[in-house]
Parts: sequence; C-alpha cells; structure tokens
Amino acid sequence: MRPLRFGAVVLLLLGSMAASLPEETVAATGGARSDGPPRPTRVVSLGDSVPTGAQCDCSPFPVLVAADLAAPGQRVGLEQLAEDGATSDDVAATVEDHLSDFSATDVVLLEAGANDVADLADGSDPLPDEQQVDAAAAKAVATVSATVDRIVPTGARVVVLDYWAVGLDGTVADEQYTPAQQAVQDQLTDSFDDQLQAAVDAKGAQVTFVGLRQVFHGDDGSLDPTPLLADDGDHPNAKGQRAIADAVLTALSSERATRSPNIR
Repeated sequence: MRPLRFGAVVLLLLGSMAASLPEETVAATGGARSDGPPRPTRVVSLGDSVPTGAQCDCSPFPVLVAADLAAPGQRVGLEQLAEDGATSDDVAATVEDHLSDFSATDVVLLEAGANDVADLADGSDPLPDEQQVDAAAAKAVATVSATVDRIVPTGARVVVLDYWAVGLDGTVADEQYTPAQQAVQDQLTDSFDDQLQAAVDAKGAQVTFVGLRQVFHGDDGSLDPTPLLADDGDHPNAKGQRAIADAVLTALSSERATRSPNIR
C-alpha cells in the first residue's frame, strides 16, 4: 500500500450550505429546481490515494458522487483534501485544520487506515501473528473512529467505507505475495474492516458503514477483483472508482427522503 493508498471513507451530509464554492465545480445537467434557484453544494474529500484517484486516469469516486448528488442545474463544489500516502493520523490532522469549515459543508468523504497497516503484510520480517495483526488494525480504527467523532458535532451525516484489501489484490497480489504474505494481508483486511464496522455501528443512526469487500469480491468472496483494479493491483481503475461511488450512492439513497434537502 505504500504512499499511494487507502483510508476509510466518511461521507458527511450537513444541513447548511457552503458560502462559496471550493476548488473545482461539477454540475448536473437539466433545468433549475422548481422551488427556487439552484444552491451550491460543497463536497470535501479526505483520505489517501483512493479518493485522489491515483493510478487511474479517470474521475475518482468523490467526483462521481458529487456529480450524482447534484440536482439538475445545481452547482457542486468539490474540495480535494485527500493526499496520496495519507495515514489515519494524517487525516485526523487535516480534519483539525479544517474543522470549522465542515459546518458549511454538505458532504465530506474520508477514507483512511490502510496505509497504517499495509506494511505488515508485505514489508515485515518476520510476519506478524494474529494478535499483532488485530492490535495494528485496532490502532488504525481507533484513530478513524476518533476523527469521525470530531466531525459528528458539526451536524454531519457520516458514511464510513472500509477496504476490499489493505494491500495488493487480484493477479498482482497472486504474483507478488507469498502464500504467507497473502494470508497476513487477508487477516489485516478482515480485522480492520470488522473492527471498523463495529466502531461505526456503535455510533448510532447519524453514521453509516459501507463495506467494499462485497463490491470487489462478490457476496461469497470468490469474485476476482482484477477488472476493477489499476495495473499496480493496489488502486481502483475507472470501473473500480465507479463501483465505489455506486456503493456510496446506494447507501445514501435511503437517507435522501429524510435527510437534508440538499442531498438528492
């Protein structure tokens, strides 16, 4: 997972609107809303090289989510605060630096954690045992969980995403990992994802968990994720980014009738 990778994604849906649009703007096609002129929506992306779209000459999932959340004719501003190689501590620091901005943000996407633990699978000698794996995953999850807790008081709707793999996957993993390394990487992914889901589920209705293992590996875990991955076997390609965006949007679809009118 090296400096190009992961985190755990947080989507925050807030009731207030941004006063001004950030770095880039996307717009839905169609006419203005019938109940008044389109209002700008502010989306912030936090995390690592998955939300930045590393290794993919395509629109990363934050851009796709922002575009699909826009009402016809509505402007959507996307501020990209994710950075390649970011760890959960890096994301926590970014949140602290920008915490006052979140009350004027409609959607925040945050993905962090895999860079905290990936080296245990492919760079550790000797390889960690199960207890060490669980401890490393727990530390990363605790930081992500605390970061979510910092954002929740702003009024955000939070959607937290896990990982299909915290290291290499698909045919690249088959070629580069020894069986022992693959086993550790699977243990790390399972431990991180399971602990993250448990932490999110305990936070109540304002925070929602979205799992990506089924998206990339299928319901029974037998699906080859290679068609969704870039050539490095570590980052999503265009199809993978679209699949992540669809998983997020599916999770949000049941919220739109009862949450902020800014979320379409």
